Amino acid sequence: MTTIGFCSPSTPITAISPIRFERARHFLISKGFRLVAGKLTGKQDFYRSGSIRERSEEVNDLIHDQAVDIIMTTIGGTNTNAILPYVDYDYLNHHPKTLIGYSDATALLLAVQTQAPKCRVLYGPALVAGFGCWLW
Repeated sequence: MTTIGFCSPSTPITAISPIRFERARHFLISKGFRLVAGKLTGKQDFYRSGSIRERSEEVNDLIHDQAVDIIMTTIGGTNTNAILPYVDYDYLNHHPKTLIGYSDATALLLAVQTQAPKCRVLYGPALVAGFGCWLW
């Protein structure tokens, strides 16, 4: 079973749109994925999910979780770039994962592509924005 760890490196969409978040979660579980929530799930610090430190720790926790195969952002936003200096690229390059996201998360994808080239990065759906709609 593939495990997706999800994080909110910018906008606190899981707190802002809890119903859409639950739809996304249920959809992926129904498709056979196991989900691991980042520690900022359901949290909000004004326009972001947490401080720079909290957001970078959330990403690094998923990077270090050996059960996580894929790290998917929950949505884009405006401030993922602030966490880039604190991501554990060395560990990630030695324990490669797939990272998926779009919009503001592109900053994280590009940083991983250059700093941890053994990883796969996909400019693609974010958890809530991509899988939380009524179309499923």
